[in-house]
Amino acid sequence: MPLIILSPLLLLLLAQIAFPDLALFSLLPFPQTGYIALASIGLLSLLMRQTEWFYWLALLATYLWLTQNTAATSELPLLPLLCALLMLLLALIPKPSPLKPSGLALLLAGPLLLMLGQYLPLAAALQRADLPAVVLQAPVSGSSLTWLHGWCFSILAGLWLIAINLKPRKAAYWGEFAIFLALVLDLALPASTALANWPLVAACLAILLALAFQMLHLAYIDELTQLPQRRALMAHLNRLGRNSAVCMLDVDHFKKFNDTYGHDVGDQVLKLLGSILGKVKGLTAYRYGGEEFTLVFGHNKKALLEEKLEEVRLAVAEYPLVIRNDNRPKDSSSGKKARGSSGAEKTVNVTISLGCCVKQKGETPMQLLKRADEALYAAKKAGRNTFVLKI
Repeated sequence: MPLIILSPLLLLLLAQIAFPDLALFSLLPFPQTGYIALASIGLLSLLMRQTEWFYWLALLATYLWLTQNTAATSELPLLPLLCALLMLLLALIPKPSPLKPSGLALLLAGPLLLMLGQYLPLAAALQRADLPAVVLQAPVSGSSLTWLHGWCFSILAGLWLIAINLKPRKAAYWGEFAIFLALVLDLALPASTALANWPLVAACLAILLALAFQMLHLAYIDELTQLPQRRALMAHLNRLGRNSAVCMLDVDHFKKFNDTYGHDVGDQVLKLLGSILGKVKGLTAYRYGGEEFTLVFGHNKKALLEEKLEEVRLAVAEYPLVIRNDNRPKDSSSGKKARGSSGAEKTVNVTISLGCCVKQKGETPMQLLKRADEALYAAKKAGRNTFVLKI
């Protein structure tokens, strides 16, 4: 995923090395093309209801306007760094919807800071300072990227990558990082080449790829368990080979569990199952619906299937689920003081039943799922917390 989202920038960098003056890159007028690309991505983000991209598009549009309306980027010595810092801040903080008053205020704050940045005392001092040429001049002739900028951007890129890897992997994080790299590339590319105005277009393409991944995630990944859902399962079953097997499983007495402890605890059980099943190797786990899950195996070897089904059953049955009191501490400091006292009300063990069957010649996906469901019913009839395998 990261390489796909970053591919427009990587291709642009390769084009700069191999074909820096290719006439094809001079066909589109700039900055008009840049504004059209930003507006198009903004409209697409609105249609897909991924409006958090508006924050980034507003920064890019302001940066484009400032650079196009200034004789040289060097007249705005803090603009690139300020823009990069604002991007990093956006990547780290939770952002309300830009369609709400608080979100709109945050949306306008970034461009306003960029426009005021050139009047900061430090910016004026840098403009007046007689700094050595080794600091002001870039290693690439005609580029506005200074050695000072290079060091700062390298540090910011390192911090950004650390922040991305500390979070759950999402396409949006890599799309945001691509925008930051586009800013660096825009400064690094010599202004004399035909590619000089293309990093912004590459950033828009990176956002487009990130949006595509976001839509695929919404369409195929269950939000609660983070497992692929039924649509992805059916696509898998349609291309399933002959030597394969499918298992249906669900939580034993899940309705009773919900009625006893509440639906929020029931959701925690489903999250727990998603976490356990997602880590088991040798199978692909899906959330079929409700408390039902489906496991797909790429082989039909009886001994291996039995071993894996027992591994899944034990992993769930032996995991202690702690049910906490309703009056548990509301914050971490209070929780530390109360830890070890009466925080935990009860520890329960969830069990599952599994029904597995091997695919037969000419069997359709629905027929295969029906037989697996019949095997699951047999496991429940046999006393639950067990599995039934039909060859």
